[in-house]
Amino acid sequence: GEGFCVFSDIAVACNLALKEYPDDVKQILIIDLDVHQGNGNAVLFKNDPRVFTFSMHCKDNYFSKKEHSNIDVEVEAGCQDEEYLAKLNLWLPILFEKVQPQLVFFQAGVDIYEGDRLGKLKITRTGLQQRNQAVYREIVKRKIKCVVTMGGGYPR
Repeated sequence: GEGFCVFSDIAVACNLALKEYPDDVKQILIIDLDVHQGNGNAVLFKNDPRVFTFSMHCKDNYFSKKEHSNIDVEVEAGCQDEEYLAKLNLWLPILFEKVQPQLVFFQAGVDIYEGDRLGKLKITRTGLQQRNQAVYREIVKRKIKCVVTMGGGYPR
């Protein structure tokens, strides 16, 4: 644990799902859209091919060692809705086709919001809703189970 996280609840849940539902869950996709890199899960699952980590985060917002997710997408500080959503919408279908998960963990951090005091991105409420809808659309289209966690969000 580091930063604002004592431990990764997503990692605990992934390991539990893999252990308790081995016939149903063979591949997990973590979609981490918090403003900070999902470095904890990247490290915890770097040697476990059953869990694929995707992190889209602000490139100027590292407070600890940068790790390597399976895929890291960095966005510039000050990034707004249009650019952010274009990148996300480019990657989502690629991720689902590549990984073919039976279970998705969606880290829906709200610290990308323009009013966040630590986030450094400029995503509006509408942009947050569109981000969530883009992720849900891919999940529903493929009829995949999903766990949503709310992370990040540091209002004034």
